[in-house]
Amino acid sequence: MTLDGLVKVTNRGMITIPANLRKKYGLKDGDQVIVMEDEGMLRIIPIESIVSLQNRSLTTREMMEILIKSREDELELEDR
Repeated sequence: MTLDGLVKVTNRGMITIPANLRKKYGLKDGDQVIVMEDEGMLRIIPIESIVSLQNRSLTTREMMEILIKSREDELELEDR
């Protein structure tokens, strides 16, 4: 694990993800992420948008499979 930057939590609970990590993970304004606790650590997990899936030239079936898997993962996280 590497330290990629020190961030502050605002009074509204917001943080800024360092630019190098936003670029590395393709995060853009308006993208959504999942924030979860895992073994005493916070994890930020990017969620791939429908537009991003479309840009990958996937078939409708492939997009649906990815979206269904993403929803299943989200429901699993809610059950924890």
